[in-house]
Amino acid sequence: MDHNDPITAAYLHLTGDCNARPAWARDRSIVGFGIGLRAADGHPGGERCLKVFVDKKRAQRTLTDPAPGVFRSKECDHPVPIDVEALSPLLPQGSAATEAPVTEERNAVRVDRPGAPWGSYSYLLRNRFDGRTYLLSCGHILAAGAQPQVGDRLTIDDGTPGGMPAAHLTAWTTPVPSDAGYPNRVDAAIAEIDHPEAADRLGHMLPNGVSGDIRSGMSLYLTGAVGGRQRTTVVCERATLSFHAEVPGHGLRRVGFRDQAFCRAVTQPGDSGASLLNERGRAVGLHAWASDGRADDGRGEISVFTPIKAVLDAFTRDRALDLVTDTDPIAMPLERPPIDDLDDAIDLVARTLYGEARREPPETRSAIAEVVYNRAMKRSPKYGLSVEAVCRQPDQFSCWNPGDPHRSRTLSISLCDPEIADCVTIARDLIAGRVSGLTLGADHYHHRRVYPYYSRDRAPCAQIGNYVFFNDIP
Repeated sequence: MDHNDPITAAYLHLTGDCNARPAWARDRSIVGFGIGLRAADGHPGGERCLKVFVDKKRAQRTLTDPAPGVFRSKECDHPVPIDVEALSPLLPQGSAATEAPVTEERNAVRVDRPGAPWGSYSYLLRNRFDGRTYLLSCGHILAAGAQPQVGDRLTIDDGTPGGMPAAHLTAWTTPVPSDAGYPNRVDAAIAEIDHPEAADRLGHMLPNGVSGDIRSGMSLYLTGAVGGRQRTTVVCERATLSFHAEVPGHGLRRVGFRDQAFCRAVTQPGDSGASLLNERGRAVGLHAWASDGRADDGRGEISVFTPIKAVLDAFTRDRALDLVTDTDPIAMPLERPPIDDLDDAIDLVARTLYGEARREPPETRSAIAEVVYNRAMKRSPKYGLSVEAVCRQPDQFSCWNPGDPHRSRTLSISLCDPEIADCVTIARDLIAGRVSGLTLGADHYHHRRVYPYYSRDRAPCAQIGNYVFFNDIP
């Protein structure tokens, strides 16, 4: 941003300290300020100016202190033209439909909870070290509800009413409610992908880079799950706004967001989370809200989006994540074991690891998880044809034996209990195909103080904690 630009200087003055604003700028009808194109007959013209957004236009004679035609201040030597524009209340664009929206792109996603809204996901993030892949969308889509929790299951559109389980919630930004000011910049969330199809669907939509260049009048392409792909024009390159929204734990409250942008696009319920790319195919923004005032069916003619660099900053700084581009392979990095049901598989593996090695170091639990993985990958009736079958196979994992003294605890512990948390993480990794190779392909193991028949005359391939592992038992 050019701080020497008079319009920018005026914008920064009005969106800074509330008490330093002129009296007219503190009027309750004002919902925000921006830098954009002057509107004429409801359509943007060619003049770049300072935008003052109000909840509705009023006759000037009814106003005690109306906004002037130009802005002057000590910080701004040049008079800056002002355009007052009515902006109807911003609305999140999740679809409340009970079934997934019918879409061409099929990039619809929602929390697996009755009544949760469908939205869009159009970007992927990947951990540069372990290859974990995440989908990115709005917080009011991926973390919808009064009390979102890490691990909440997310489904994507697969043509069925409930969708297909494909990811789990990892992190999100929660808007800070306030009676004044603009403390928020991002409403977004990420979810780790559990099913590779969630990533594969975006192969033709991925950007070829990231751009922070947002200028009034420039063309962008918005791709939503419902509205599809459309060309649009930036009409406000930077905006600071206040509106009312549902805030987890607080209900409907005023929230203030700064440094957003507008483009003119006909978006639909279900488009929250849509991508915005420039004409060179680079990621520019994340569509979050819409404003229209003339439509009564949820459509919007103004897309309010968050610059993608601000979104990425919220999640990539501490997580070693990068935006996946069209030059990156998007296939999930490792072969996944067969499962019958995602939730059941996570539950069974986590409880098996807990029951077998709850007092062992994490490396031991990871090693036992490898045994489950290696057996499942054999796809043999001897071991079980799926991860769940492997864990349930009689007389294989002693924690499930009827006489095991800790069996009741293994069955009753909640997966939300911190005592089993790392077992749940290891279970998710196993099902995603992420195994560490600690055991060199072991499919058998036992405690070092017992001597079962199957390991006689066999050399262990690894010893981890109190357990020895074998990879050569027929």
